[in-house]
Amino acid sequence: MSETTYPPRPRRWWIALILNALFPPVGYAYAGAWRMVAATVVATLAGAVAVNEWTLASPPGAYAYGTNGLMAGAALLAAAFGLHAAWLAWRAPPRGGRPSKLALLYIAPWALLFVANLLYSAYGPHPVYTMTAGAMEPTLRAEDIVMVDGARARCGHPGVKPGDVVVFRKADSAAPFVHRVVAGPGQRVAMADGLLVIDGKPVARRALGSVALSDSPVRATEVEETLSNGVRYRILDIGTDGPLDNVPEKTVPAGSWYLMGDNRDNAEDSRAIGPIPGADVCAVALKIVYAKDQSRVGRRP
Repeated sequence: MSETTYPPRPRRWWIALILNALFPPVGYAYAGAWRMVAATVVATLAGAVAVNEWTLASPPGAYAYGTNGLMAGAALLAAAFGLHAAWLAWRAPPRGGRPSKLALLYIAPWALLFVANLLYSAYGPHPVYTMTAGAMEPTLRAEDIVMVDGARARCGHPGVKPGDVVVFRKADSAAPFVHRVVAGPGQRVAMADGLLVIDGKPVARRALGSVALSDSPVRATEVEETLSNGVRYRILDIGTDGPLDNVPEKTVPAGSWYLMGDNRDNAEDSRAIGPIPGADVCAVALKIVYAKDQSRVGRRP
């Protein structure tokens, strides 16, 4: 039986353009530019790490023009990849071979890059989270983007202390949540007429003034609280008669943390769901890397 032969076929520039714009570096593979395939894989992975760390070191970094600007930049980069692959395909000689085998060969580098990106997204040290609600106002507002210390795929962060803003998970939800640690293992926590009481002593408070709320006609008092370890932060308080303004004293179990939202009257936190096991604390917030109010960018929450 004779082996089937496949005559050489020209490499269409427009196919290379579409492939490389949508699935880099498949367009380079189609054009036969294997050095560019290797360079693209290495540069993309190294570039993702470098841009992420640059953003952490110098916020807003990649978010200098907001999320829309980031998407526009990605689109321009994809177009550049596509045009370059189109030019290489236009200059490349025809190639023979079974189409099905060639397709698998072309897709392999993209599959490698895709898997590597998934692994970095899951296990990279400094992922970002976007705030979707106002439970942490005034510290964090809806649409703020926060960079954290702690991989998405692992929880049980070891470096937590009172005052930290942390990402955590709840047993009944797959979505991550963000609250502030106010007390740790062995400490006693209560609420009395809206005052946070830790180990029998009210937390030091200083009223800063009245502020408007983003989702309510009621105005709130902005208050600065200071924990016993000296950490200061701001909260919003709209009164002393809310459903969670009076909570009986509870001792935080070993290995757990008492978390509260800074927007005290608009947060379902440890006052309602109890202390959070350390195994469910996933990351510590490091910096705000994007906010509509540019003066808040770069702050530690």
